[in-house]
Amino acid sequence: MSIKILPPDISNKIAAGEVVERPASVVKELVENAIDAGSTTINVEIRAGGKRLISVSDNGGGMSREDALIAIERHATSKISSVEDLESIQTFGFRGEALPSIASVSQFELLTRTPDAVEGTKIAVEGGVVRPVQASGCSPGTHINANNLFYNVPARLKFLKTDATELNHITNQVMWAALANPSIQFSLSHNNRSLIDVRACESYIERIRLLYGKEFADNLIEFDADLPNLHLHCFVGKPDFTKANRNYQLFFLNRRPIRSKVLGAALNEAMRSMVPKDRHVVAFLFLRMSGQQVDVNVHPAKIEVRFQNERSLYSGVVRLLHSSIYKNKYIPKMEARDSTAEGVDTPTTGPPRQPRLEVETASAHTFSVSRRGSTKSDPVLTPSTAPSPPEEFSVPDESLQAESVQRPQHPIPEGTALELLDFEGVQLKTNLFNTYIVAEGGDRVFLIDQHVAAERVLYERFVEQLKTDGIPVQGLLLPVTIEATPQQLTALDDHSELFEKLGFDLERFGGKTVLVRSIPATLPTRLVNVTVTDLLDGLGSAVTPTTEYLEVQDKALIMLACKSAVKAGDVLTMEEMVNLIKDLSRAKLPFNCPHARPIIVEMHRNELENRFKRR
Repeated sequence: MSIKILPPDISNKIAAGEVVERPASVVKELVENAIDAGSTTINVEIRAGGKRLISVSDNGGGMSREDALIAIERHATSKISSVEDLESIQTFGFRGEALPSIASVSQFELLTRTPDAVEGTKIAVEGGVVRPVQASGCSPGTHINANNLFYNVPARLKFLKTDATELNHITNQVMWAALANPSIQFSLSHNNRSLIDVRACESYIERIRLLYGKEFADNLIEFDADLPNLHLHCFVGKPDFTKANRNYQLFFLNRRPIRSKVLGAALNEAMRSMVPKDRHVVAFLFLRMSGQQVDVNVHPAKIEVRFQNERSLYSGVVRLLHSSIYKNKYIPKMEARDSTAEGVDTPTTGPPRQPRLEVETASAHTFSVSRRGSTKSDPVLTPSTAPSPPEEFSVPDESLQAESVQRPQHPIPEGTALELLDFEGVQLKTNLFNTYIVAEGGDRVFLIDQHVAAERVLYERFVEQLKTDGIPVQGLLLPVTIEATPQQLTALDDHSELFEKLGFDLERFGGKTVLVRSIPATLPTRLVNVTVTDLLDGLGSAVTPTTEYLEVQDKALIMLACKSAVKAGDVLTMEEMVNLIKDLSRAKLPFNCPHARPIIVEMHRNELENRFKRR
């Protein structure tokens, strides 16, 4: 078979297969071209989910007759003139494939005029065949209609989904473009029904409020941060504002909506200890970085990008997220809408979180971030100034007390001042149900779960001790005998070194018997049997062919911290509660336990007054 050059109509259809996947792809390309044209208003009109009509109009710079004719040719662009330009691309539509690809699979019409021109230009293309060009009156800007998409490629048409599904993809594209460009007015209508109509805004948060509603925007924490070659403007949902899926995790690079495994893995790692396993944090990440640090020319639809230094980006984003969450005190708030009383709204942020022992294993992504702690062992804790946010993903040297909670010899009177996450004037008041420590500061009341607070403190202490002198050990006068199952014995053989690092001296004593001769110093002797068997069961079920050693170790540390911590129902003295809260105030992540359960809940005085009808 001889080699030949493909005719233009066939090559355009092949290119369309890469660029035009579905109606939403057409909307994306046309909207990006409108943004590049300097538009301040972009209107999108859809019919039948985009199958019958896709119309995009803008008030941008428009095109002359000559430029309009060139624009429908393949590889026609005003943004690239040399190879070097590929290294500093700041615009969206630079490949020069969008218009000819769309025109080859639709009944295409382009109407455009520059602001200084007397008349505009109308170009019609049907199935890749250009009709006679006409002069036409129109407003400045560009107006493009793509009718009957894939009418000449029935194999592609039959794979389109229902109108509702295709419309959902189109809506996402318009919302993403509107989020990334708040200074532009956007509208979207489907079958003459308005779906989106947002005015130009001065900030991201204002645009988020217009698109998602006031309550949604009020549940976001906003922060800006800088790294070398990177600026991050981020909005993260509050701890009690999570979703059942990742649809509300959006990433933008230089105003370009992107998919990124690197950013997704960084977000998951940063929030892993703060969000329950079956929930997902709401997050909008807007990144700005030099075009020389990223390659946007790796995907036909420009959805994916390649970062020059992915490992550095990953660790930097994790560090920035942790630092900013530390600054913003990631504490759930009890508000009046949480009441189930008549006339008060019920929660709308999802089902209540259930406590769970399991912890989400780290992402299979190859990147990792070290967790460093402290070994400072001074048992005397005094109030201090507000701790500065950590510069790295590490526990400050002074953050952890090396000794477990001990019974005091002298009680401390109620109302003792203490440091709580750098809040001033916080006083310890009482303990409810031998479970929740109550503290008051200014116009706020803080409820601290004593078990999960101790669990967080002990977990971070264990992490640091493993990196220094090891976890303190106490020997048992009489060994504890455990009858293990075959699966537990296998787990013991596989993880004997890990048990030794954790402070356990375990010995196979023939048959199914295991002797426990020493244990971690913080573990109560009455819990030896259940702790060892739970660790053996947990480690046995946690290991898969892709599980890394650090993941197994982390799971073991979390389980050990849970077993060693004070429990709900344990009676604590005032001094023990004070020391626990001071230790928590110096923890790296003081807002959630390693299982992602909240440690502190905050209620404002106004909420109490609302409930007692004082307001």
